[in-house]
Amino acid sequence: MKSSAKQASQSQIVSALIAIVVIVGATGFAWMWMQKQQVTPDETETQQLAPGETKPGPTPTPTPTKLFHGKDTYIVSRGSQATGPNVTEITLDPLDPAVGGQQTLSVKASYSGAITDVSVKLRTDTKTTTLKLELSEGTNLGGTWKTTWIIPESYLYNYSATIVATSGKEVTNIPVTIRERK
Repeated sequence: MKSSAKQASQSQIVSALIAIVVIVGATGFAWMWMQKQQVTPDETETQQLAPGETKPGPTPTPTPTKLFHGKDTYIVSRGSQATGPNVTEITLDPLDPAVGGQQTLSVKASYSGAITDVSVKLRTDTKTTTLKLELSEGTNLGGTWKTTWIIPESYLYNYSATIVATSGKEVTNIPVTIRERK
């Protein structure tokens, strides 16, 4: 009887040791995983600021797509079967204005009939603004329409323009998505 009792206590000891090793291993893995999940400070947070220099604000999450700086032009091609005014070029100058800054939008369009209206619906993070463009060059059969507006708010996540050109009952909508939160 003593030998079976010794075997039972030895097997209990081995089971207890295996359980301890598993618990220690799982705890160590969980600790390492949690360390990787912690946010590390930005280089800008650890640098000393010069007198009068301000600390940059936090980076939005998720980080917005970086935009090209300056004037950007989009060339539009709709194919031979398209109807309505033919929008061929859309220019945003600058593409990345500061909030409160100005941006000029230019649209080149042509059509066999007179183009009666060119407008743009600009979508930023929380607003949609509709602006009427004025003919600045050429004729209403083929020319450039422009407008200048003040950027009312941030466009870190949503930034798009839909160009609407009208000639009588014919309407052309050209969407241009610059940034879009998915």
